[in-house]
Amino acid sequence: MPRLNSVVTSLHNLRRVNADSLIILVVVAETGSISQAAELMGFSQSAISQQLKALSIAVGERLHERSSHGTGLTFAGQRLALEAAPLLRGYRAVLEYLASLESGDAGIVSIAASNTVAAHVLPGWLIAYRHRYQGVRLRARSANSEAVLEALRLEEVEIALIETPTPYDRSGLDVVDVGGDELVLVCSPRLRSFASSSVAWSEISDLPMVWRELGSGVRATVELAMQRCGYHVDQLFELAGSEAVKEAIVAGLGVGFLSSLATTRELEEGLLVRLELEDLGSLPRRFSLVSVQPELLSVPARNFRDLVERSLEAVGG
Repeated sequence: MPRLNSVVTSLHNLRRVNADSLIILVVVAETGSISQAAELMGFSQSAISQQLKALSIAVGERLHERSSHGTGLTFAGQRLALEAAPLLRGYRAVLEYLASLESGDAGIVSIAASNTVAAHVLPGWLIAYRHRYQGVRLRARSANSEAVLEALRLEEVEIALIETPTPYDRSGLDVVDVGGDELVLVCSPRLRSFASSSVAWSEISDLPMVWRELGSGVRATVELAMQRCGYHVDQLFELAGSEAVKEAIVAGLGVGFLSSLATTRELEEGLLVRLELEDLGSLPRRFSLVSVQPELLSVPARNFRDLVERSLEAVGG
């Protein structure tokens, strides 16, 4: 087993070699003297000499020696410094990367947003963040509010953007109000014409209702409001995603509730008409940025949270 014995011996020798001593050796080789290396690294000359002596013992070769010109590296020391140079380059790269992380100029921000927020609010924040922190990689995905919170719970993302009133356990979480919208009842003018935009439930109760899927913030808000009014839906179509719901309503499949942010163009072009249910009233709702406590966020994620808050303050101001 000579080859195995050789590998075991090499591993044993490797454990005796100190990485710090190798880095010091490379710096001595780069500067050309122990005194300059000591000044550059903030060590005493005796400390540098002790590290080189310990490294010499570990590798079994004399790595530095005194001469009439001072103390310098031997041929073995110069050769080992050449081999160890990538170690110092890697160490410097790590330090530079850590400095970038600390300043927020590197790293990854993982975000999950509910469909409405992802389509109509998040893009502006992502663009602003990308302009300011160009070295940070952004990862964003959309889902319904329930799935977004689940991704946060599983630590798949650091930032969750949801629509209330989705219920969830807030213990240990930081919640920031980041704006909102209003849910509006709409239908296609081809489906039915109404004498007034203000209608009673009896005027539309026979029409199919186009719903979002379970877990949707839109659906949760509407269901709560309709339960309070005692409204019961007999016919419904359940579709995933606000765009699917909107297109179905435009096509005349039924009536439904959409975010006011998602209906501006269709209302202006006459593809949809807005209705007001007499007993239901307006359905405003809020958006929330949910995360762990700010001090536990990565620097890039904390910077994203701060950017969102500053942008909202600027709009409010």
